[in-house]
Amino acid sequence: MSIDLLITIIVTSTIQSIFGTGVLLFGTPILLILGYDFFYLLGVLLPISVLINVLQLNGHLSEIKYSFYKKLIYFSAPVIIISLYFSYGYSININVYIGFFLILIAIKDYIPFLKKSITYLLYYETLYLAILGFLHGLTNLGGSMLSGAIFNKKISKEGKRATIAICYLSMALIQILTLFISGGSDLFINISNYSYWLIGPITFLIIEKFYSRIDEKMYNRYSNIFLALIGLVLVAKNYF
Repeated sequence: MSIDLLITIIVTSTIQSIFGTGVLLFGTPILLILGYDFFYLLGVLLPISVLINVLQLNGHLSEIKYSFYKKLIYFSAPVIIISLYFSYGYSININVYIGFFLILIAIKDYIPFLKKSITYLLYYETLYLAILGFLHGLTNLGGSMLSGAIFNKKISKEGKRATIAICYLSMALIQILTLFISGGSDLFINISNYSYWLIGPITFLIIEKFYSRIDEKMYNRYSNIFLALIGLVLVAKNYF
């Protein structure tokens, strides 16, 4: 068992246990920096994300904002399938694109024009969700846009987490199915990965006890700094 992979999974599973997203959003860029293959990461991280989201939905199905969820299925799912299907098996250097995107997400609250542009885009959910699907299929980082859309809505904390969880769960299942169809089933039958998969549910069961004590504003502040640093490292890694 790889120590760096283990630590990354524990940390990102903790974040996802609280906010509904994190394993793919944070785990993908961190492990890319550490030199892991993008598609190998899908085989490790996708099942972990699925297991955590399933546990988060237990007892909270009634709090899901189904109107948003239906739109995500209609407009994001087909784009995820297409972008992931055509990118699988090809050597695409996506680090720099992921890096720039993370930086934009991190600094949007400090640049009025950027924040206004993203807010404007949120009014056009069809286009927003299509872009989300393309990004998620290509980079695994659609969770940032998903969180941005959900946290912008006036619903309860539990409603936000449950809605993100079911959306993220559906996107992960779509990715797994697409990879099976495109010949990537071997990513999910690697027995050595199964021990990693168990870490997600175990982390969730531990963190859930402290969930109500989490300060959401503080998390958002530090996650922006974290995203910006990862983005800068990914961009720099592409040129040096």
